[in-house]
Amino acid sequence: MDWQVLNEMFLGNSLRNWIVCGGILLFTLLFNHLLAKLLSKGSFRFFKRFSDRRFHSVFTEMLHKPFVQLINLIALYLAFQHLRFPDSWNMAVVSEFGVKWIINALYTILLIFAFSNLFLKGVEFWEYVIHHQEEATVSPDLATFIKRFAQVIVYIGAFFTILAKAFEVNITAVVTSLGIGGLAIALAAQDTLANLIASFIIYLDKPFKVGEIVELGDIRGVVEKIGFRTTRIRTFDKSLLIVPNKKIIDSNLNNISQSNQRRVRFNIGLTYQSTPQNILQIIEEIKKAISAQNPSTAEEMTVRFADFDSSSLSILVIYYVNSNEYEKMVEVKEKINVRIMEIVTEFGCSFAYPTQTLFLNKES
Repeated sequence: MDWQVLNEMFLGNSLRNWIVCGGILLFTLLFNHLLAKLLSKGSFRFFKRFSDRRFHSVFTEMLHKPFVQLINLIALYLAFQHLRFPDSWNMAVVSEFGVKWIINALYTILLIFAFSNLFLKGVEFWEYVIHHQEEATVSPDLATFIKRFAQVIVYIGAFFTILAKAFEVNITAVVTSLGIGGLAIALAAQDTLANLIASFIIYLDKPFKVGEIVELGDIRGVVEKIGFRTTRIRTFDKSLLIVPNKKIIDSNLNNISQSNQRRVRFNIGLTYQSTPQNILQIIEEIKKAISAQNPSTAEEMTVRFADFDSSSLSILVIYYVNSNEYEKMVEVKEKINVRIMEIVTEFGCSFAYPTQTLFLNKES
């Protein structure tokens, strides 16, 4: 065989270089998935400290595509390193703006994003393990927060790396030039920064978790998401409230899900025609009605003649339901309320509603 044919030139490159380039691309096309699988298995060793073999398939699935992308990019670089643009095309050098410069910048951008995506998939796998381990050292909510925070940091780092490597921007000069405007930006973003710090406090102090029922002032509902700036709470009427994290840590918060009881408090208004004896008898019967729901209700309760309101005699009722489930509380409250209506009727009294009575003096 005449090996001299490999030195024949075609489009400014020898046939040998074209074969090497094509061979690298063909090899990568055939074996990139196998190489990605091997790299995934090798990388799993770094996660054995907090993971185990049952998560290996999840790890391989998560990192398979990023490894394939990285392998393809490296293969493209190695393959086309053996080729040169023909001199007759009068292409500009890489340092000057032109086709070569654009190709080099695009390749650098893709390579940076490939490495960034690979790192973020590793963080995502770590979060997955925390969520599915029975005895995790880190809370699942904190793991989710760290993942999101890592995403922000990585994307910011990737952005500045692209500026420096792909577009050859002097990052030091950019940061210095932003020094004066940085103060104005910091002042404008102080609320955002306060909410970000508040989110760290929420994740570290753990006053509540996603899925728990909380009460914050007039707000009551289920926590759906804890974000960098806000927390989303789904109320019982299905509306979605977005509350700034700073407001949450500055307010008194009642975590209903972490308590084993729910308090029920209301006032009963009876008409002024009710006698003292009837009121005392009604109070005793209400206490019996609450005790009759035991063990659903606690022994501790308060049923007292409280106030002389403008249009009623007010009886204060406070008792506790031995469950933090909302539906259970409503069920017990309904039974007691119906019994209270029966008690008031039995003693010949009536519930009051806003009325006015006018007394007129008849002149002789």
